[in-house]
Amino acid sequence: MNVERQLSGGVGADARSVVVGTEEGEVIALEAETGKVRWRARASSEVLTPPVMTADLVLVRTIDNRIFGFGIDDGKRRWVYQRSPGSLVLRIPTGLAATGETVYAGFSGGKLVAVALSNGAQRWEATVAAPKGANELERITDVVGAPALQGREVCAAAYQGRVACFEADSGKAIWTRELSSVTGVSVDARYAFVADERGTVHAFDRSNGATVWKQEKLSYRRLSLPLATGATVAVGDFEGEIHFLSRESGNFVARFSARGGPVRAAPLALPNGLLVQTQSGGLYALSP
Repeated sequence: MNVERQLSGGVGADARSVVVGTEEGEVIALEAETGKVRWRARASSEVLTPPVMTADLVLVRTIDNRIFGFGIDDGKRRWVYQRSPGSLVLRIPTGLAATGETVYAGFSGGKLVAVALSNGAQRWEATVAAPKGANELERITDVVGAPALQGREVCAAAYQGRVACFEADSGKAIWTRELSSVTGVSVDARYAFVADERGTVHAFDRSNGATVWKQEKLSYRRLSLPLATGATVAVGDFEGEIHFLSRESGNFVARFSARGGPVRAAPLALPNGLLVQTQSGGLYALSP
């Protein structure tokens, strides 16, 4: 299906609908089976991240620090949550994570917020990292990537800041670690995984933030978000290489060469592996 628009930010989907956003802030919902346009809606500016689907809402994050909640059946705007952007911000996709009655989002200034799905009201705000430095560049402390949810916890990472985990219901800090990332944090039942801006992959104990291991042999390879899949952790780099590390030790166990340009998007989990997309359009389903 050609929607005749310049798409941005990736695709959101469930069993019924496929939703995309455009550089002009248009949101387009298609029927999953036929590709027929179900509805079109208007957000305020460019959509940089994939829309997120809930039972009755399509959630869209725009580059001007707004979250829109559109009705999943009719595209009508239900609510808008807005924050003031910093004077300088990173042009890096910062996604959404929704569960139960709440959507979580990170913002400039190192803030993580929980927003009620029912009406867009803020439930709580927490500080992942506080801006510091002598000038505006040094004070850029944007939360990056999508918040990571696991059990009763939500975790996030900030550029020139920290990685931190919080109680999902209250926003109370559980632990924080000094670290700068441009891709965010992922979690599984035991660990939190982060690739820092220098290319070191870290595994932290999710209960207390203690270092479990770190792999420093991928320095300056512009790593993607690491993803735990079974006994391994997969991470892509700027040459299209996907590296598989041992989940328990961080040692290298396998490598796959996609040869399709950089791996910018976070790998996605499949029932028996993972899905990786390269910048030039290659799509690979891999089994570790």
